[in-house]
Amino acid sequence: MIPKILTALMIAVIFSVNAFASNTDEYYKDSLEASGAKELADYLSDETEDYLEKLGCDDLDFEKILSVSPKSVFTLLLDTVREGYKKPLKCALSASGIVLLASVSSAFFSNDEKIGAVLNIIFGGTLVLCIFIPASQSIKAAVSAMQMCADFEKALIPVLAGILTAGGNPSLALSFKGAAFAAAEFVQAFSNDFALPVVGISGALSVSGAMLPTLRLGAISDIIRKTLITLLGCISGLFTGFLSLKSILASSADGMIVKGVKMAASFVPVVGGALGEAYTSVAASISLLKSTVGIYAIIVLALTCIPSAVSLFMWVLAMRVSCTVSELTDCRVCSDILKAVSFIFSMTNAILLLCFAVFAVSSGIVLSIRGG
Repeated sequence: MIPKILTALMIAVIFSVNAFASNTDEYYKDSLEASGAKELADYLSDETEDYLEKLGCDDLDFEKILSVSPKSVFTLLLDTVREGYKKPLKCALSASGIVLLASVSSAFFSNDEKIGAVLNIIFGGTLVLCIFIPASQSIKAAVSAMQMCADFEKALIPVLAGILTAGGNPSLALSFKGAAFAAAEFVQAFSNDFALPVVGISGALSVSGAMLPTLRLGAISDIIRKTLITLLGCISGLFTGFLSLKSILASSADGMIVKGVKMAASFVPVVGGALGEAYTSVAASISLLKSTVGIYAIIVLALTCIPSAVSLFMWVLAMRVSCTVSELTDCRVCSDILKAVSFIFSMTNAILLLCFAVFAVSSGIVLSIRGG
């Protein structure tokens, strides 16, 4: 009997393997590397990377994201405002000077309609050039921000989908991947190929109608403007509702799967409880990784869009101040032109914020859904 026991012990020692327990931090780091989330930094612009460094979350790490203080956010926003108000302020002063000159010139030829029409075209064209030459950089920056958000979102979708699948949410991953990819493609095509050209056409019609009142182009521009505003509101509402309903349904299905896995593990003799605890620990680690990547993505999208949005808001404010000066001097032509230009800036800003909202909401819904 004793030799048999000794033989069994020797076999167990000879064919044994080393086993060790991996803690949650190590599993989190391994999952972060495997998810490809580190490669998201390749899609960032130099300006966005500088903003992330100022906030102190230039690396995809939950401890750095937690350490972001309200003071650093306020300081960064204040610096953005300081950088964005200089050109609009200079342009507002120049536009106000043109308005005053146009008002004085019109007063000398108030009874001559032909000369008045010529002056409207001259001063209107000068006013438009005075505004759009310095403002073109802000508009280009907004269009670039939309493009970068779409590219970053396309790179983010596979990462979040993989994390969701690893965390026991395959249905949610599939639903999110399809809806988010469709949203990224649609928003990019809608903003670049439809919304921005329509804004430009509407603004051009308003400016032309202001300089040539007999053409009555303002009514057409108003119809286009109201239609576009309504369309933007409907698109954002439909997308948010559709993705929310799909995510809730997919999460319910995944919850049933997770409960089934835990129930099956509980029937395993001796180690069933340990398996259930291990699964819970892994799921918590994946949930932390999902939250870290999702919040990092929302911060990146915000830092990409907000500087351009602040700059465009400054231009809108400058145009309204100039428009007030124009109305005080009773220069109706310049007032209508400034309102049309203000509409171009405000609608470009609205499209930019719509892009940010769609991508941020898609990531936020994933964060709000709890696994199993």
